[in-house]
Amino acid sequence: MDFCTTYAEVKRYHGTSFRDYLRNIALDTLSILMGDDAKNALYAKPRVHFLYFHHIFEDEAEGFERFVALLAEKHRFISHSEAVDKLVNGTVDQPYITWSSDDGFKNNLIAAEILNRYDASCCFFVNPDTINLEDKEKIFQFCDTKLIMPPIEFMTWSDLEKLLYQGHEIGSHTMSLDNVSGMALSDFEEDLVMSKRILEQHCGPIRHFAYPYGRYDCFSKDAYDLVFKTGYDSCSTAVRGSHWVNEEGIPRDKLFIRRDQIIAAWKLSHLQYFVANSVKNMSPEGSILPY
Repeated sequence: MDFCTTYAEVKRYHGTSFRDYLRNIALDTLSILMGDDAKNALYAKPRVHFLYFHHIFEDEAEGFERFVALLAEKHRFISHSEAVDKLVNGTVDQPYITWSSDDGFKNNLIAAEILNRYDASCCFFVNPDTINLEDKEKIFQFCDTKLIMPPIEFMTWSDLEKLLYQGHEIGSHTMSLDNVSGMALSDFEEDLVMSKRILEQHCGPIRHFAYPYGRYDCFSKDAYDLVFKTGYDSCSTAVRGSHWVNEEGIPRDKLFIRRDQIIAAWKLSHLQYFVANSVKNMSPEGSILPY
């Protein structure tokens, strides 16, 4: 069994549907209608914008670097910790972008190399059960059932140490990418404590948590409260959006972190549109926990 190393393989794995064709036309149209001047005006708005990815395959690296370079022209890149602290303290005085990644694929090292060239920090949310995982059958089963992806190589503890040395951050994404909405609260609390303890043994203090699958219906207020009870400083979603807050800031345990997913293989104009559209629709209320 060979590991998947290109996004082209992922596309073959999923296949192309008529819906994909329509989506591409719709995004082309929306991007053109918004216009470059409007996008640039939106990019200039003070905010904290969380962008995240799952993978940067070999054939995505060039597109990812183009996107990072474009954003670097009008934004300041900051770490995940800085981004959270700015929203809590109400010090959002210019356009900020912070990067994160979920699931711990080995190809995230390609992303790190690119981000390093732009002095950009990334928080890599990982699952301890897949770090150092070498059993190809287990990797196939995990990727197929939990990620709906072909088998992809995961990072090692040495890889995480390298990322930390480069100035990046490591966060928890649960022990084994389980949907929290299907877990008993006692089991979730045990998972939070265990994943934090294991990661801290290898990586030092772990401040941040991102829950798997990231939708509203994958979490709850009780689960959110447990994240802070067990010692984390933030809890990230995969709900699209950007953040602006007033000078009063937002209490840390009330902050609803929205993140815009990017797939580097998408057209640059589509990625630009997603970022601009999130800025267009942001509001102070959108940063507050809705549960």
